[in-house]
Amino acid sequence: MIYGIILAAGEGKRMGKVKLTLPLGDKQLIEWVLQAAKLAPLDKYFLVLRPEDKEMIKIGESWGAEIVLNPDFRKGMSTSIKKALLKIDIQEVEGFFLILGDQPLITSKVINQLIKSFSPGKAEIVVPYFKDKRGNPVLFDIYWKDELMAVTGDVGGRVLIKAHPEKVKRVNIPDETILFDIDQEEDYLKAQRYLKLLDNRREN
Repeated sequence: MIYGIILAAGEGKRMGKVKLTLPLGDKQLIEWVLQAAKLAPLDKYFLVLRPEDKEMIKIGESWGAEIVLNPDFRKGMSTSIKKALLKIDIQEVEGFFLILGDQPLITSKVINQLIKSFSPGKAEIVVPYFKDKRGNPVLFDIYWKDELMAVTGDVGGRVLIKAHPEKVKRVNIPDETILFDIDQEEDYLKAQRYLKLLDNRREN
């Protein structure tokens, strides 16, 4: 079994506003990530949110996500990862993804490609790369649950990637969207242009 953990409890300080509910094409920004998780071969996916994010709780539930609330979000990304990992039984699950909530251009195709490259039981960390640049999401063997539970502060899985390079399985993805997240207004505008370009290609 493979689970997904969508990290969406950040404060979005660099953007200066709540970004995950912004309109993007025919959906809200977070819905693109939820759609990718829903269409991917994941057995379950969690959406980690701040308790006050009532709108996103409803959105997540409508897409079939299991909601995990993180009242400790101000202490950093590691607290969101831990809250979700507490929901995972190591006897049942072979691996889990860490998926960023502000990566609306990620697709189920990418998630599926990483799953196909994964060999359970070998303590792998399956990482997508585009032209030697590391991207997201990342698939961790369940072996890494305890080590991630020990991480503190505003950091995530990259700590393990750097500490255990011998366990990293690189998967080349011919799509630079694995490098793209929305931190600033210009990123949001870029995502809008990208989706419009895709729509135009479909029409033609």
